[in-house]
Amino acid sequence: MLVKLLPNYPGEMKLFLKQFISVLSIILLLCNANSAISQDVNGKWYGVGSVDIQRSANNYLCELILIQKGNTVTGYMNYFFRNGYFSNNIVGTFNKNTRLLNLKAIPVLYYQTTTLGTGPDCMMTGSFTLKVAQTESTLTGSFESDEFHALTAPSINIRFIKQLKEAPTLLEQVTEPPPAEPQETPAQITERLAEKQLQMRLKTIVRILDVVDDSVRIDLYDNGEFDYDSVSVFYNNHLIESHQLLDTRKPISFYVHVDSIETNNDLSMFAENLGRIPPNAGLMIVTDKGHRYEINMESNFQKTATVRLRKVKFQNNHL
Repeated sequence: MLVKLLPNYPGEMKLFLKQFISVLSIILLLCNANSAISQDVNGKWYGVGSVDIQRSANNYLCELILIQKGNTVTGYMNYFFRNGYFSNNIVGTFNKNTRLLNLKAIPVLYYQTTTLGTGPDCMMTGSFTLKVAQTESTLTGSFESDEFHALTAPSINIRFIKQLKEAPTLLEQVTEPPPAEPQETPAQITERLAEKQLQMRLKTIVRILDVVDDSVRIDLYDNGEFDYDSVSVFYNNHLIESHQLLDTRKPISFYVHVDSIETNNDLSMFAENLGRIPPNAGLMIVTDKGHRYEINMESNFQKTATVRLRKVKFQNNHL
């Protein structure tokens, strides 16, 4: 089509121009393809977070697992700090025109923390710019302290590089190879990794309760002042509630089946962070046939508070 618009050049020149137009068309197609890819932040991204203070030597080994649907982005922000592993759900937006990824505030362990079990969290928002090249795709930016949060911290600067081939998560890299189960769903992967994290902490039995019903209701509140405590809940070492924020008014509510074997009824509150006021403290309410039990729970990055339910026969004078 374009060749018809060319003047009557000699044959060799005309052949050269046809080849030039052909190559140019291929380049434009590749550019358009790159442009389409650049609007997508799906996938796994890895980087090292450095605190914006020269004297600080504490770094964060970070992993972003992103799922983009339209302009909405969800997923996980996982990181290692010192000898601890931390994971948070993330929610944000991606603007394909500006290539800017904005993440809502998540708790990040304070950069001067020396003892993980007592270190406070800072609520930090993320802002990153996408850049795509032939050799690699990057997300460059930082996490900044939330101006409405009491504890502030310097910026954490991170340059994420996209993992082009499927690779194990950070936790899998330092524990054991992932099982050969390509059929696993994202929910199953989350549960498997969470159960591995539970095994890395000491489980402490804070109370044993006698119950009579086949199933009991559990309500979990923040114990005292709301301070952004986030927990996961396990029953018999299986994840049943993941990354839930403890509230002073609206509880995390669910039912559990009570087995006749006592050791099969362990209910654990796993600290995902320490909030503004360590440790991670919650109030667990267990409701049985006409009875209501209140238990104060405290968990940190070394131990997990656990309540054990013991099935007994109902009697009119029971308790």
